[in-house]
Amino acid sequence: MENEIAQTLDIAADKTQYDAAARKLVAQKAILAYILKSAMDEFIHIPVKQIAEELIEGTPQIAEAAVHQDTPDAQGAVGGKMSGTDRVRDMATEDVSIREGRVLYDIRFIVRIPQNGERIEIIVNVELQSGDLPGYPIPKRGIYYGSRLISAQRGTVFKNQEYEKINKVVSIWICENSAISRSDTINEYYFCENCRRGNYQEDRKNYDLIRVIVMRLGSQGEESEDDAVRLLSKVFSENITADDKKRVLSEEFNIAVTDSIEQEVERMCNLSDGLEQRCMARGFAKGQAAGRAEGRTEGAMETLFSLVKKGLLTISAAAQQAEMPMPEFEQRYRMFLKK
Repeated sequence: MENEIAQTLDIAADKTQYDAAARKLVAQKAILAYILKSAMDEFIHIPVKQIAEELIEGTPQIAEAAVHQDTPDAQGAVGGKMSGTDRVRDMATEDVSIREGRVLYDIRFIVRIPQNGERIEIIVNVELQSGDLPGYPIPKRGIYYGSRLISAQRGTVFKNQEYEKINKVVSIWICENSAISRSDTINEYYFCENCRRGNYQEDRKNYDLIRVIVMRLGSQGEESEDDAVRLLSKVFSENITADDKKRVLSEEFNIAVTDSIEQEVERMCNLSDGLEQRCMARGFAKGQAAGRAEGRTEGAMETLFSLVKKGLLTISAAAQQAEMPMPEFEQRYRMFLKK
């Protein structure tokens, strides 16, 4: 029991450090620029270099401060490449309301979009998920986060009845692991107008205020035709070395691999290897003790399911450790969630 507890604590510690490194890496403006270009129509015709260097507002700041709803939001190139050292400010990571409780954001920043001679502010939230089956529908959580980002503007962006000043919010969810049938996909959810009677149409800017984007990487992501999906898939891949990941960022995506990026890539790769080893030891302890070398006892499987649900192990890695095809493992995992 003591050994199992120790393994659990080690896994949790490694996962926390891995998540922190992943957030710091994705929060690089050069990487965020690729995500924005793939996720939002507003950036389709704007070069990623311009998005990174001109349109994403703020200075590097990751998880340095908690910003409450009644606190105003705080607020580079190397050669020909987009700067990798410039991270966006972490406007909150924490959104607190006395009545609603606390919400933690992975990355949150402001982007300014050129429109009719002026730059319109949009608040963007990026969330990193180990998989797309956490036990609840990700779009629903995205809508909740978007709603919180809207309500948090009261008292800072607008006061009293000044609802016309509300800024649009976009919540982007990046899921590292998904089944083949869902991998290499991007889904968008938003408000739209339906004229049930008559021909009057409201100006879209008055209701298109919350958008939720779900990007599923999965096993097909590394060969994706979408730049953001391919970039993120290779960065998060367990089969690509740190050196190769840095080479991909530099040569394929024209991102300057600075000391900051190099440090986070190395840290993620090292922690990923440690996580796999620890999770394997934890996930099969019961099965091995019972003389089941393949570790497919109910106890061992439920341990793997729990690790996936808590985000401590990716679903693909868990299926591999269970020596089970991904579709079969996922089907059993869904049954576990229903219980």
